[in-house]
Amino acid sequence: MVLEYPHERGMNFTEEEKERRYKYLGKEVIDVDDPGLDSIPEFYGIANAIWRDWKDGKITTKTAIGRLLLLKRLSYKKNNFKIADLPEDELEEVRKFIDYVMQAIRNGSKKKGE
Repeated sequence: MVLEYPHERGMNFTEEEKERRYKYLGKEVIDVDDPGLDSIPEFYGIANAIWRDWKDGKITTKTAIGRLLLLKRLSYKKNNFKIADLPEDELEEVRKFIDYVMQAIRNGSKKKGE
């Protein structure tokens, strides 16, 4: 039996597979202004969507924390050129919120036994 590896299949997904994938910027979180992560409401929306997906059991604790760490990294101007015009104090509030969500997930995972 010959296995088909994902890289040989390419990135061709069926419509059902596309719907099952988690969308943090697009359908679940409205993309404001230009395409990409470039506004404060998008950061809050994505953090909340990750938290909801973790609570619903769609993603693991490890995946949720990893995605939140990436989101926090993108809240720094040196890592995301699209937020160059956003005030630093608002970005600091976003980082505090992301830290809060990560702590809530870590505390919740201890209760779940993960």
